Amino acid sequence: MNRFRRTRPAPDRTRLLRAAAAVLLLVAAAGPATAQQSPLAGETRHPSDAPAGGLEFTAYAGVFSPLANLARLGDTLTAELGTKISGSVGVDWWLRSGIGIGLFGGYVQPDLTVQIIGGPGTFPAVADLGKVDMWYGVATLMYRPEIRGPARILRPYVLAGGGLVHVGSGSVAATENLPEFSVESSTSAAGVIGIGGHMLLGGPWHLRLDIRDFISSYDTDSFPETRTQHDLVSSIGLGLRL
Repeated sequence: MNRFRRTRPAPDRTRLLRAAAAVLLLVAAAGPATAQQSPLAGETRHPSDAPAGGLEFTAYAGVFSPLANLARLGDTLTAELGTKISGSVGVDWWLRSGIGIGLFGGYVQPDLTVQIIGGPGTFPAVADLGKVDMWYGVATLMYRPEIRGPARILRPYVLAGGGLVHVGSGSVAATENLPEFSVESSTSAAGVIGIGGHMLLGGPWHLRLDIRDFISSYDTDSFPETRTQHDLVSSIGLGLRL
């Protein structure tokens, strides 16, 4: 009689090992496919995964900066607007090709001053006509080149278009150095060119940095000489993709 008996592996343990190996193979095969699916609730997306096109609404706060005198009458009279804080809103429709169509409008209340230069040996008289209402509204065509990869979070763009610029009226009472003077309101056609940057913040939110040059003319009875006016509006805005 043999003192040693041949041992066999337990059948239950063998089946368990085979089942575990099969599960591991299935998980490994499903991994790449799962990574290509949309993230589940609670997982984070990189901002660059946001769609390239769609409708966007942006609210801006900025600085209105005139680059030249508003008007001039020979060498005796000049009028100019001061630098002020402005508020604007924009609605843009972006196509996936990088082309965008936008509507942009804003309001500002700059100070209007007039300087009258007398004859030789006299000092200029400066009058403050107070704050004037000024609004602008333009339609623009924009181009935003497609950038791939993580750098896509910041998208530069250029724009050009046209619309209207309105400057309200102002007046000053007579003083011992200056007669009563008033400036009429003016609404004129305007062109606009600009550059900017569109930064994705995650989800539907974005940040916009924007510089626009509004090119218009101020033509009234007080200042019959038409002058080209360049007004810079430099803005930062928070927007929402709808």
